Amino acid sequence: MSRHPITIKDIARILNVSVSTVSRALKDHPDISKATKKSVQDMARELNYRPNEIALSLKNRRSKIIGIMVPQLVHHFFSSVIEGVENVAYENGYQVMIYHSDELLERELQLIQSFMSYRLDGLVVSMSKETNDFAHFNKLSQLGVPIVYFDRVPDGDYNKVLFDDYQGAFDAVQHMIDCGCKKIIHFAASSSMDIGRKRRLGYVDALKKNGLEVNDAFVVECDTYECALKSAEDILYLFPDLDGIFAVNDLTAIGTMKQLVKKGKRIPEDIKVMGFSNETSSAIYSPSLSTVDQQGVQMGEEAARLLLDNMDGIKRSVTKTISANLVLRESTATK
Repeated sequence: MSRHPITIKDIARILNVSVSTVSRALKDHPDISKATKKSVQDMARELNYRPNEIALSLKNRRSKIIGIMVPQLVHHFFSSVIEGVENVAYENGYQVMIYHSDELLERELQLIQSFMSYRLDGLVVSMSKETNDFAHFNKLSQLGVPIVYFDRVPDGDYNKVLFDDYQGAFDAVQHMIDCGCKKIIHFAASSSMDIGRKRRLGYVDALKKNGLEVNDAFVVECDTYECALKSAEDILYLFPDLDGIFAVNDLTAIGTMKQLVKKGKRIPEDIKVMGFSNETSSAIYSPSLSTVDQQGVQMGEEAARLLLDNMDGIKRSVTKTISANLVLRESTATK
């Protein structure tokens, strides 16, 4: 029994061929005959040969590790994206290092330094709410580390994977109108965020298309569960005749529904509520929440593929967009 891991030198010695022949046969090189490839590959399987990933990474100057940075881990959407990135990474022999910025620019800057120390081969990132200067990411790119942005992305020519936030918001509000809503309030993300602007625009355009009132007072910056508990009470006082609330994310929508019920409102009979992201909690909350599925796993897989495509060092600017999909549940039901 061998006392050391099998190497291509062992295979070459047994088959009486050169090491380079074995190496090229294992890589399916066209210069090697089919018969030689078969004998080499059969012997490799028989001896349970495994490539030395550490040696390969040193030779190729790659760590075989990619990073993913998300604003928060508690959201189902971001954990779904991580799952998608891991699916593709592991299929291609990469490990994944996961970090979260906790929505803080300062922490994001610290994490970039950590990524640089680990000499990662690439980074998939969604930026924090506080990020409006991308110098730290650009510095990483200048050092030769490819980056793919998703969901929260910088303006300009970068590799990025986006969800169709505008169409998702438009379809969500159109559905609420089709269900009979006439006065819909939007709990929005900050207008400094691209996703906030796009979802707000989709909301406004759906109202305009259907001839409903568009009023700046109908848009309330509120994108957390805690904020929704207070804001839902405020808007009931300001707009007692409202019949619909479109929230920028599911946790905000759930906070809204909790406060509405506390104030004696029936959902969906009195007020219909629509979320965005399709968190796990949206299906199990009562009443279950209608929402827009951001398809996080697909987004993560697309981002990872795009990142691996950019490992060759060629500068590209590719944008991929994931289509919107409504998930309709009890909170907007008409019966």
